[in-house]
Amino acid sequence: MPNLGNLTEADIRRELPKSFKRGYNYLNRVKNPSRAGETLLAQVQGGYLYEVEVTVRSSGISSRCTCSWGGSCKHVAAVLLRWIQAPNSFAAAEAPVVLREQELEVIPVQPPPTRRPKDLPGWMRLSFDDRRQAERRQLYQWLDQIPLQDLRVLAKDRGWLIKGKSKQVVVEQIAEQMTNPEIIRDEMSSLDAEHQRVLYAMILAGYSSVIKPEHVERIARMWGELTSHKQVETYMAHLRDMGLAIHGRNTAHQAQDLVPDMIARHLMPALDALVRKPATHVAALPVLADPYLFVRAANQIALLLEQSPVTLRPPMPRPQFEKFYPALQHWDYDPTEVVAAKQSRQIEPHGYLHLNLTVPPPRDSLPDEAIQRLAPIAGDAARLEFIYALLVASGLLQPGSPVTIWQEVKERFLRADEITQRAILARSYFTMPNWSEVWNALRAGSLQLRRIGGYGDYKPAQLQNDLVGFRWTVLRALACLPDDQWIALEDVCRILRVILPRFDGGVWSLYYGAANAAWFLSQASSDTPLEVKDELNWDLAQGNFIRQIITGPLHWLGLADLGQEGDQLIAFRLHGLGDLYWDRVEALPAPHHAAAPSPTAQDAGKVLATEGHTITVNPSAISAQAHGLLDKMAHLDVATAQRFVYRLDAEAVYRSFEAGTALSDLVNDWERLLPVSMPEAIRTQLTEWWVSYGRIRIYENLAVVELGDDYALAEIKAATSLEQHLIAEISPRLVIVNKDAIATLTAELEKAGYTPKQTSDV
Repeated sequence: MPNLGNLTEADIRRELPKSFKRGYNYLNRVKNPSRAGETLLAQVQGGYLYEVEVTVRSSGISSRCTCSWGGSCKHVAAVLLRWIQAPNSFAAAEAPVVLREQELEVIPVQPPPTRRPKDLPGWMRLSFDDRRQAERRQLYQWLDQIPLQDLRVLAKDRGWLIKGKSKQVVVEQIAEQMTNPEIIRDEMSSLDAEHQRVLYAMILAGYSSVIKPEHVERIARMWGELTSHKQVETYMAHLRDMGLAIHGRNTAHQAQDLVPDMIARHLMPALDALVRKPATHVAALPVLADPYLFVRAANQIALLLEQSPVTLRPPMPRPQFEKFYPALQHWDYDPTEVVAAKQSRQIEPHGYLHLNLTVPPPRDSLPDEAIQRLAPIAGDAARLEFIYALLVASGLLQPGSPVTIWQEVKERFLRADEITQRAILARSYFTMPNWSEVWNALRAGSLQLRRIGGYGDYKPAQLQNDLVGFRWTVLRALACLPDDQWIALEDVCRILRVILPRFDGGVWSLYYGAANAAWFLSQASSDTPLEVKDELNWDLAQGNFIRQIITGPLHWLGLADLGQEGDQLIAFRLHGLGDLYWDRVEALPAPHHAAAPSPTAQDAGKVLATEGHTITVNPSAISAQAHGLLDKMAHLDVATAQRFVYRLDAEAVYRSFEAGTALSDLVNDWERLLPVSMPEAIRTQLTEWWVSYGRIRIYENLAVVELGDDYALAEIKAATSLEQHLIAEISPRLVIVNKDAIATLTAELEKAGYTPKQTSDV
């Protein structure tokens, strides 16, 4: 058998007798061909875009394809024929480095490169008022789906005076009445107990796509029986008639009776009637929440990562054959399971699985060196992983590797006080998909997550969305609990078992049948979903998930105090979760027991010291705003867990002046935010720069063009694109242009007969 260098059609016909002729029909469908050593790789467009890999050796031709043949097919023949006819069309590719991991050949991969997101984070794009307007527009859309005559009947029955004939005008007026807090409270007070129960149940159910009337009824019965009407739909229709509910579309765009959040935030379900005050001794030795410690740790970690960027830990190496099995692509995996599945042919090329596979918890994002350096600041490695993911979700860090600060976002974030920063981070946590509480539950070792065979098209992003949805369900229930009151965990678990019986992908089987379940939680080494009717099993999975939320992010963010017996959570006390979740306020104060640290005079020297234009601080002892102030006037030269060294910097100061900050602002903020008065050396230098500001400007990435005489400028403008790049005309012989335009202008000048000279000397 010849090699790729002397391969002929006769060789291909001999090796692929059944597919050789049909390969000609696909010659023009070969895409992205490349060669790595003896192997040709390409895609071939058929009914699908098929992946082809074919190796030609003296021993014969070996091939693989994602079509139903799996290899030795017309797609393989087309690639080989393309090679014979146009070998130069195959791009040179390096053969992948293949490692052996537990009898599995894998290809190491690098973390994705850093990328700038298309949009600024939501907290920068949408103000409190913007979020309110977005909710109002959603309500308009729901109301617009209702016939105009029905809207007029609703208004007449409620006694709302509606003017105008345009449906848009009518919709806006009805929305104004429906969201009026006084009207909402009046309507609520007119409800009997059973209608109140159904309303509470609808609020707790939210907009979930799996909530049906029978589930609303089950939730409502937590407060008592429903005897006035045979069907819960009758209660729900009455609530619609009162303007407290609406027939809209949920997050899955399915029609559903729901209570808009604009109304729900004024009608908190009476969950306090369903919980008991825990034993007094539980609250005697609580673990109190302190948001200031967390916010300062997050700021410090962001600044340290900016000062010393790190490369993210590589993802799991990919099985060499996975491109031929879409069901494996993008998923983390158990190598032993994948080897066994391949050997037993339980994975089909089209993507279907004939077995369930384990989804292990993700690897830590940061490398070991960074974890060792930063974990003490965060508190431990688990909290560090959460903070890193939260910094990405909130936009301070850009996704990808190396870890890179998003400068525009950082500057805006540092201008906010610590309480506002806490609110930004908390809202980012509510919906962040790049971290989940379930991973920590899996790492404990007694629980595993399994994805179900037959779901080859189910992707990790869909699993992330499911996990966010279950977090949102728990938070929605917790956000209906009273503040500043100790609550027994077992009571909350009892409520959540009713609202949503399980918190894994098996929830879909409860509502749509087992065939719709894409994943489930099970005991370690088991392939059977946990039986949620068993209290111990429910606690192992769903109970653990709830505890992770309370003892993790809610406690770290200063939203929950913990009442523990040893390491066991018995009770908790909330501080403002409902206000943030229901978006009643932009930010809320810290718990009364958590005060922003302010060092005493005798401690000031341990917090901050200066020498000339150098400022050394204990990074965890000053506020985020203080770091923001120093960032406005200085460059961070040294950053360690115990010491930040800033050096006064002219460019930083001038950028601040350009942004509208005055010298008096810097001085006043120093006196307000730092424990010692501004040293004379620093004040003098800042004053000199302020005095010169207005006469001198410092610009970056600009170039000065000096001309030979007073008449050359007009000539060059006519002969080149200088006018397009002009920043300023200092004089007839001196102009400023963008630095990036120099190459273009030089080429244009030379073409026009000029002899330009470039120099870096000024």
